[in-house]
Amino acid sequence: MLIKCPKCQVIYELGDSLVPPSGLKMRCNSCGEVFKAYPEDAVDDEQTAAQKKLNIINMFKHFSGEKEDLFTPDTPDVIQDKPLKVRIVHLTHYKNTVNYLLILLLLILMAAFMYFLRYDIVRFVPNAESIYHKFGIESVYDGAQLQFSNIKTEEFVIGNVSKIKISGVIDNQTPYEMNVLPLKVVVYAQNGNKLLDTTHYLPQTRTRPNYKFPFEVVITNPTPFKKNIHITFADNL
Repeated sequence: MLIKCPKCQVIYELGDSLVPPSGLKMRCNSCGEVFKAYPEDAVDDEQTAAQKKLNIINMFKHFSGEKEDLFTPDTPDVIQDKPLKVRIVHLTHYKNTVNYLLILLLLILMAAFMYFLRYDIVRFVPNAESIYHKFGIESVYDGAQLQFSNIKTEEFVIGNVSKIKISGVIDNQTPYEMNVLPLKVVVYAQNGNKLLDTTHYLPQTRTRPNYKFPFEVVITNPTPFKKNIHITFADNL
């Protein structure tokens, strides 16, 4: 049984048993019209040939949003006798959308690559550090991997004030340029009590790869008794 939508004329094929004499409530998938179909509303086969082609036209209009006819018959009066000319619409729009998504994905991958490998990028392209700096991204190691060697202490008196001079070498054993953090000097008594805690900023704030440089700091001697001195970088305490 063929039932036609009273609003847009789209034809639906239903089993005869699905449409009782009391009628079947239906909603048109093409225009949304709600109507009731009765057995006597069945469309004969002669009416369906041209209508099926119009159904295809309406279906493509509905999904494409095209205001013009997607199928243009040669003569409006003989749709059922003439072949239809087909135009493909909106392919360029979808193709552009896919291209935009691919470009966006590529940019995201490039940004992730440049972020996670920023230290190596700056290592080979030093000028890139200024670019990272504009975005607030640190691209030089903070010096946590620097090491101390040849540490020496020397006690002396200046103007009746006992002093301790601490000297040594800061060693960068990595292939990366690094920031030099302030030094933290902590003095402990033999019983473990903290006697002094000082921070010292060195003149050299940056060290080259595989490079060593000497340092020297002077602190006031808090006690004439034997003591322990602990030295590290400020951010590591």
